[in-house]
Amino acid sequence: MIRAIVFFYLVSCLPAQSVQVYQFPKRFQAQEFSPDMITAGLGEWVFYLDSKSRRLASRSPSGDILFAGGFGNDFDAFFDPVGLTISNLDLLVCDRSEKKILRFDYKLNYTGSISLYPYQDGSGVYIDKISTDPWGYYYLYSADDHLIRRGNASGIDRLPFLDLNQQTIEEICLESMVIVPNGDIGLLFPCMGEVVIFNRLGRIKFKLMVAIPTPSKLQYVEDKWIVVNADGQGQILDHVETSEFSIPIRADEQLLDCTVNNRDMICLTNQRMLVLQFD
Repeated sequence: MIRAIVFFYLVSCLPAQSVQVYQFPKRFQAQEFSPDMITAGLGEWVFYLDSKSRRLASRSPSGDILFAGGFGNDFDAFFDPVGLTISNLDLLVCDRSEKKILRFDYKLNYTGSISLYPYQDGSGVYIDKISTDPWGYYYLYSADDHLIRRGNASGIDRLPFLDLNQQTIEEICLESMVIVPNGDIGLLFPCMGEVVIFNRLGRIKFKLMVAIPTPSKLQYVEDKWIVVNADGQGQILDHVETSEFSIPIRADEQLLDCTVNNRDMICLTNQRMLVLQFD
């Protein structure tokens, strides 16, 4: 998947978890590319987004690095990228200010865009979070109205999929949204220390309490809901007991994003990648 292993950790608090550490490819430095978002595709492909330079990078299973994108209003450029996700063989980038989703193939060839103007009066939607399900639908969260909208390659649905204002949620501070293979939707609300799980029809299934402070990222690995925070504290969420662990984040680095690749969770910092393996 990712070459150049630097060293190997065994995290003592969870004997079944290990961490492998990888440096960024040398071409990142040569291109002045500093990723702050990451997602994994099928067949060991990994994709990165540098939101400051508005550029994409992909790493193939053989280790080849490709770049695309840039700042501007060209067909394959971005103004305000806020989300990076995979939908089957498509890489989707959500541009908030342009109110559209740009589509790329795995080699970063631009294949089209999806407009986020669902209303008849022409008004658009400012999107803050994007995620996708296994059936080709994408889900969009807007902090402006606390609605989650759903769409596909044909466009966004006119009616909201989920209105968080009408749910039994005390305070809406959505930080992370993840959709798992069976269609369940996990929403992380750090201000409440809570993860709320909805089914694919938009009904609440259950809630999980978070013990670590200020959780920022939610992931789903091997049938486990997992949260981590910027300091490298992590927790495997469970109805019965709390299983906490730590990620070896150095004092001079910052945890930026996480994604899942098969059984591994890849955590991206501003300096390297930490790959957690859960047995």
